[in-house]
Amino acid sequence: MTKYLKILYNSDIFPKSEIKKPKKYEKRETVKAIVLNRKGEIALVTNPIHNLFSLPGGGAESVNLEIEIIRECLEETNQEVKIIGMVGKTKEFRDKYKKEFTTTCFVAKAVKKFKKDSRTEEEIKNGLRVVWVNKKKLINIFNTQNKKVKAGKINFYNTAFNIVRDGIFIKEYFNNYDNVIL
Repeated sequence: MTKYLKILYNSDIFPKSEIKKPKKYEKRETVKAIVLNRKGEIALVTNPIHNLFSLPGGGAESVNLEIEIIRECLEETNQEVKIIGMVGKTKEFRDKYKKEFTTTCFVAKAVKKFKKDSRTEEEIKNGLRVVWVNKKKLINIFNTQNKKVKAGKINFYNTAFNIVRDGIFIKEYFNNYDNVIL
C-alpha cells in the first residue's frame, strides 16, 4: 500500500466550498520536481496570468514517472535534469473536476541548459517562465501563497491545490534532503 505524505480533499483547500463531492473520480497521475542548479537555487514556474509560483511538473503520459518528470522539467525549465531521489507522493481529491490526482515529487539536479525553447505551445501562449530562487526566497514565496489560499484569496481552483501540495513537497524536501550534496 502506498504511503502518502498527505491526502488533500476539497474541504482542506476550500473550507467554505459548496461544490458537491462527486460519486466517482477520474484518476490522474502527475509528477513534480524540486530541481536544483549549480548555485543551489530551486526552479519555480510562474506566468503573468496569475503571478503565482509552483514546482515544475505536470501530467504523466506514461507509467514511467522518472521519464515523465525529465520530460516535464525539460519543457518547463529548459534544463536536462538528473533524478537524485524521490521526495514522496500526495493524493488529491479535486471535486470541481471530479479528479483524483496521485502526484509523485522527485529531487533532481539541472545538468544541461537547452538553447531551444522547450515549452509547449500553450505554455508559450500563457507566458510560462522559470525563476530560480534561493531557499529563503522559496520558503517566503510558499508561506505567502499558502496564507492566500487559507484566506480564500486564490481564485484559480487547481492553482490553490498546487500551492498547498507543492508546499508539502518543499517541507518534506527540507526535512529530508536539504543536506544532500549534489
